[in-house]
Amino acid sequence: MRARPKIAHALARIQRGSEVEACEAAKELADAKGGDVLAGLTRILRSGERPCSRESAAYALSWNKDRKAVRALLMCATDPDELDSVRGQALEGLAMHLGSGSTRSRMRRKAEDFMIEMLRSPSPTLRFWACFGLGTMGCRRAVPRLRKLERTDRGVCPGWWYVREEAEDAIEWIEGRPGQERQPLHMRTEQNNEPDASPKPRPKRQGRVRTRRRRRGR
Repeated sequence: MRARPKIAHALARIQRGSEVEACEAAKELADAKGGDVLAGLTRILRSGERPCSRESAAYALSWNKDRKAVRALLMCATDPDELDSVRGQALEGLAMHLGSGSTRSRMRRKAEDFMIEMLRSPSPTLRFWACFGLGTMGCRRAVPRLRKLERTDRGVCPGWWYVREEAEDAIEWIEGRPGQERQPLHMRTEQNNEPDASPKPRPKRQGRVRTRRRRRGR
């Protein structure tokens, strides 16, 4: 998307359109370049009135390869007044920006520190996406806490699976192994709904997004 009017229209759909329209506009802007795109998405993420608008903005920023996008996502993720669903999308976006192949930096260290802290959050959503982020970034110093979650956590991230499963996979990625294929709990049969079951394949880790609620194929 290059035309400025189209970008302005997409930003307006994220801010004022239906949830489906906001999601579709976010997919369009995920590939858009330019300072106006970044500024518009950041503004919506910080001050959008609707959770679906802020979450859609966080999704689009997850694909915007600009250091300012990382700052905006980190600010959102660390905001205790923001909804967990929006913060979770911001955590996923940080992992996409700061994966194991990214340059070691002060910002990455700050993100790792925060994700390690979130492993103790009362929110299963934040614990889940913190596991995802730490595994994606290959954060070895998080392994002791991840192992504790793997043993003790009984929480479920809405729309996904057990936090302890995500912790198990994070450890595997840190150790250079692929982890298990999983499917969301609501898609498992009653006979196949425990963490040690062998469910059907889940989406690939690279660039995984919230396809269940958002239908955001990449």
